[in-house]
Order: sequence, then C-alpha cells, then structure tokens
Amino acid sequence: MSNDKLWLGSRWSVVLGGFLLALMGGFSYSWGVFVEPLNRTFGWSKTTSTLPLSVFMLVFAIIMIPAGRWQEKLGFKRQIKIAAVLFLLAYLMSSMLVYFPFKWWLLLSYGLIGGTACGLSYSCVAPPIRRWFPDHPGLAVSLGVMGFGLASFFFAPFKAHIAIPMLGIQGTFILIGVVTAIVTYLASYLVVLPSDDWFLHLFGTMHLSGGDSMILADDTPGEMLRKKLFWFTWLSFLMVVYGSLLIIGILPSYAETVVHLSSASAAIPLSFFALFNGASRPVMGWLSDRIGTLRLMSMVFLMQSLVFMLFPYYVLTYTTLVIAAVLLGLGIAASLALYPVLTSEFFGVRHLGINYGLVFSAYGLGAVAIQAGAYLHDLTGSYTPALLIAGMMSLIGTSIVLYIRMRYKVS
Repeated sequence: MSNDKLWLGSRWSVVLGGFLLALMGGFSYSWGVFVEPLNRTFGWSKTTSTLPLSVFMLVFAIIMIPAGRWQEKLGFKRQIKIAAVLFLLAYLMSSMLVYFPFKWWLLLSYGLIGGTACGLSYSCVAPPIRRWFPDHPGLAVSLGVMGFGLASFFFAPFKAHIAIPMLGIQGTFILIGVVTAIVTYLASYLVVLPSDDWFLHLFGTMHLSGGDSMILADDTPGEMLRKKLFWFTWLSFLMVVYGSLLIIGILPSYAETVVHLSSASAAIPLSFFALFNGASRPVMGWLSDRIGTLRLMSMVFLMQSLVFMLFPYYVLTYTTLVIAAVLLGLGIAASLALYPVLTSEFFGVRHLGINYGLVFSAYGLGAVAIQAGAYLHDLTGSYTPALLIAGMMSLIGTSIVLYIRMRYKVS
C-alpha cells in the first residue's frame, strides 16, 4: 500500500510527528534554567553560562541549510533517527561536565552536537506537513512548529523546580538526553511524504486556500538565491526576529531591576511570553489561510514594533509587563509559524527543506541579540537603547513585508 493511501485518512499524524520533533527541539532550547546553577557550581559569569545557548542557536540555524539537502538524499526517517542519536550523545557528554568543568566542553557537547541534532530534526517539521496540506498550509504547519514554542512553557519550570533540585545538573542532562532521543526516534515513524506529489496533485499543485494566495514558483535553492524576493524575505525575517530573541534574554532581568519583582515573580512574564509564542501559532496559521500570510504578518509586526518602542516608557508595572510579554509572544509566534508558509508560497514545496533553511539562517544571525542586549545594558546601564533598537529593526522588517505585498501583488 502506498504512503498516499495509507496516510490519506490520517495525514494529521504527520502533524503530530512534526509537533513532537519541534517539542523536543524546544526541550533542548530552554537553556536559561541552567544559568544560575552553573554560576553557583562553577563560578561562571552569566555571559559564560549563556554562551552555550548562543552557539546552539547559531549551529542550529546553520545546519538547517544543508539538512534540507540531506533529507532529500537520506530520507526524513533516517535523518530524524540520526538526530535522535546526536541528541543522546550531546546530553550524555554534557552530563560529564563535572569531569570536564570547562566552558568549551559545553560549547562542544550542547552547542555544537546538540545544535546539529536540533537542526537535523527541526528541518524535517515543515516540509512534509506542507506537502500533505496544500488546502490548509498555515494551520497545519503552525500546529507542527507550535511544539517549539510550548516547550519552554512546560519544560523550563520542570527543569528548574523538579529535575535540577532532585537530580542536579548531571542527572538533568542525562534525563533530557534519554527523553529527547526516545521521543525523536519514535516521531520518525510519523513523518512520511506523499509519493510523487500525488496528494498535491489531488488538490492542484499551485493552489493555496485563502484569498488569492498562489505559489509563485517552484525554485531550486540556486534559483531562489538569485531572486530579490528571497533577500527581501530573509532581511524582513532578520529584522523582526531580532527583538524577539533580545527580549528572551533580558525579560527576567528587566522584571527584577526595573519593575522590582522577586526572582520567582520575574519568571512569570517570560512564561506568558513562551505560552503565547507556542499556543498562538495555530491561530496565526488559521488566520493566514483566511486573510493572507503577508497581510497578517504586517499587522502583527507593526504591533510588535510599537510594543518595543513604548516598552521602556510604559512597561513599568507587573500588569503592563505581562501584557507586553503576551503581545511580543504573538510577534515571535507569527514569525516562526508563518515564514515557513511564506517560503513555500514564494519558492514552492519541492525543495522547501533547504529553501526554508536558507531563510531560517536569518534566525541564526538574530541570535546575537541575546549577547547584544546584555552588552548594551552593561555599556549604558539602561535597557532603553536595546529596546528602541529592537523596535526600529522590527519596524524596518514590517516595512519590507509591506513592500513585498505591493511589489509582488501577493497577500
């Protein structure tokens, strides 16, 4: 029986597989809970303790590019299984930090090997889902990638309040490695493709539901890179995601030093940010199918820009901080849920893995925002410059999205 007949009645299982892959990537991504324990145990500075996350994010984004090519040669199932093995290796090595108490050990284990595993697995989320759902692309893809955003909301408190106190840093790394490897390995059996694009042809290869959205082309990576549209898309992604990554790094500190919250209370706004980052992605996808991807992005990114620019002047209480965290959570949800869909609309689905990997490289460059926010605060003693820069960059990204809408006549 072909994949098409086998999966025609249960194609949402592919979405579940993608969700589990994204969830495990997010499980690894929620690094912040290790910062203070590493500071206490090894006497590291916050800059040193957060460096493994920056390396993880950078490697993750870089690997997304060749991973899209590899999945076409290896197949999704085999690539995901390789990622599962690398996740296990990364965390078992990280657990040996007590024997190798050097920052370079974590940069190698968690940063390089873990980031590679995450890039390999996450690159397998959007392409198969998008191929099975030409009729509901936004909703289906956003449900898959939702796992990455929700992971921090659920797993960060588990790590901080249960795993680390009970098992210590070493035991927590081992637990994460085993769970991540098992779930990733099992998810590989849910991620399949319709053979020979049969399912796409059933609906019409070029049609997308929702307004007048149409796939503009079916480009190879080389063809895509030669188009101005790619560079406009890439630059807009870089501009709007910069502030989202910056706020992840500074939100708890801002809550403590500016709003004067306790450490426990300061973690709550970030939890709201993580919750809305994850849970609102399907809403963003559903809306994009109905009003158009670019139209929705321009509205959400404009809102995000205004929040950043007003942040240092009006976000001075617990209530306003939570509201701002929720709105900014919607902003990053739109970015990470809709750019895969936008890439498929602009450049097709046949090479979506590597094409979206190239677009996603903007996210890797945006990772410098975490370090940049801390540096600007150390330099000026204020969060205002970093927040205003984030707002201006987000506004530039919004302007580029609006320009794409007008220039290419797409919604």
